[in-house]
Amino acid sequence: MSEKEMIYLDIAEAKEAYKRGENITQYLRNKFNEPENTSEIIEIAYDLQAGSYIRGVESNREQAHLYANELGGILSKHIRNGETLLDVGTGELTTLTLALNQVDVELSSVLAFDISWSRLKKGMNFHLNNNKKLNINVDTFIADAKEIPLHEKCIDIVTSSHALEPNGKNLSTLLKELFRITKRKLVLFEPSYELNSNEGKERMDSLGYIKGVEEEVTKLGGRVTEINPIVNAGNPLNPTACYVIEPPSTFSNIALNKPVFCVPGTNFTLKDSGGFLASEDTGLLFPVLENIPVLRSKSAILATAKF
Repeated sequence: MSEKEMIYLDIAEAKEAYKRGENITQYLRNKFNEPENTSEIIEIAYDLQAGSYIRGVESNREQAHLYANELGGILSKHIRNGETLLDVGTGELTTLTLALNQVDVELSSVLAFDISWSRLKKGMNFHLNNNKKLNINVDTFIADAKEIPLHEKCIDIVTSSHALEPNGKNLSTLLKELFRITKRKLVLFEPSYELNSNEGKERMDSLGYIKGVEEEVTKLGGRVTEINPIVNAGNPLNPTACYVIEPPSTFSNIALNKPVFCVPGTNFTLKDSGGFLASEDTGLLFPVLENIPVLRSKSAILATAKF
């Protein structure tokens, strides 16, 4: 059996494991003999769960609104009129959509990415049906948070809701990439290992979740200005904290006025080219599937003859 066939077989088996109610990231780590969650494991796990977060919101709208309203209220305190916002690991856009409904600041641009195309596809439908701010258009794209396809210093405010969560071993890499693109501030809503109970810490350790956010930010030259527990977090074994972070001032003096798509993790700009986003500098094309750009390194097509 070829390696390609093995990948398809693994996904088919993973679907069955998910249907049985198994923790899918743990299942995949065992399957691939990985001690931590890789990008591929996270992609498969979340893609298999596409639609589940929307169903969760619909089955308990009160809790979803309490959480999102709290996040939206906090974001409003940190965003200025006319700024740009990026939501990292946006999933099915449930939290972002409901939180934006509470933001009383006019944003010039809102971007959101996830590693799973299926989740974004379902999430855009949720956004269209639940967005009350008709003047806000969310541009979505596929990306790996370790290589964000945006130019350095082109986003004013970066936010997340439990998106860094499963990336325990890659926290430093993720923070460096977030610092690269952020001009002013990160407002991250992520699980707090330090605020958790012993039982919760054991759970987070077993699932490969992040910990030591403040320590890692400081080590990289950033500054955590606030850590505030979120009152309306849904799972007591996975408490949420709001980390307000200023990126290191040494990263770059460049500051763009608007978001610019680039080859992942670089400043090589991408331009629209008939159903693709293209980079003349590198000769790479990235596909756009149903209006969602797929901007991951592994999705690139080398096509120098096009330029």
